[in-house]
Amino acid sequence: MALFVFILKYHMQLELKVPSSLREVKLSDYQELLSIEEPNNDDMLKCILNVDTKQLGKIKDKDVDNLLNVISDLFKKDNKFIPTFKLKGVLYGFIPKLDDITYGENKDVTSYINDWSDMHKAMAVLFRPIKQKHGSKYLIEDYEGSHKYSEALKSMPLDVVLGSMVFFWNLTNALLNSIPSYLEKTIKEEQTKGLDLVESGDLSVKYIALVDKTLQNLRRLQSYPFINA
Repeated sequence: MALFVFILKYHMQLELKVPSSLREVKLSDYQELLSIEEPNNDDMLKCILNVDTKQLGKIKDKDVDNLLNVISDLFKKDNKFIPTFKLKGVLYGFIPKLDDITYGENKDVTSYINDWSDMHKAMAVLFRPIKQKHGSKYLIEDYEGSHKYSEALKSMPLDVVLGSMVFFWNLTNALLNSIPSYLEKTIKEEQTKGLDLVESGDLSVKYIALVDKTLQNLRRLQSYPFINA
């Protein structure tokens, strides 16, 4: 954090801790900002700097402009994938192999990640405490539901959140490109075998509908603010 000292009227001073990177911004602060229907500059300063309207009103106008530039620059940087981070003495790790993600994990994360108010729950699916570590390799705790760590992860660094979303976004792109051709191939194979997808494959129809809904949710992920791949 960088310490900014502002000279107010009557020679009074106001000290503000301004984040020098998104590592110093909590997920919950960003969630608070995005919960506002049409956030303005005042809202951004109050949420990111944790100041109130009274304190903000005492700062010189030119100093407010400088603060806005500093904060805006934080979000212009590329968001890199960060697989591990420490929070209150606990080392958390991203799911080591997404290929091995369970049905429950996948169902929960695709549900939560489309809503910023639930982002801490999505992060509690993707990140869990590391129980074993050897060099760059590690094992995380088994998944027992997002409720176990979601409240704690409201305080996780925003750069880790956005980096994991970029990682997920890249996987989404691959999924969007591969699933249509895969489904077309599968349908042709079943038709070749003489299977009626509607009559005997009600499950197949439901599966295709589920995939379509999932893809719609994942496309929404690509439109989130401040995601720079």
